[in-house]
Amino acid sequence: MDNYVRLLQSILIQKGHNATYSTALNSMILYQVMDISNRKMHPDVVKTINDFLNDDRTISEISAEDARQEYMERVSKQLIERYVA
Repeated sequence: MDNYVRLLQSILIQKGHNATYSTALNSMILYQVMDISNRKMHPDVVKTINDFLNDDRTISEISAEDARQEYMERVSKQLIERYVA
């Protein structure tokens, strides 16, 4: 999935948008939400989403990585403010 998000980010940047990774990911999610709202979701897709949401190990790993990233961003910002700015 990361490759597709980065590909979309690249396409958006080439089209002149100020697109971060998050922007590309949110665009993909918005597209899917809007697409699904206009039609029924295939049963295999529903199963895959439910399997993902019920995979406690994967969700825990994602949450832990999010927490690490937030911590690193906070520490980096504090170091820059303290020693660079």
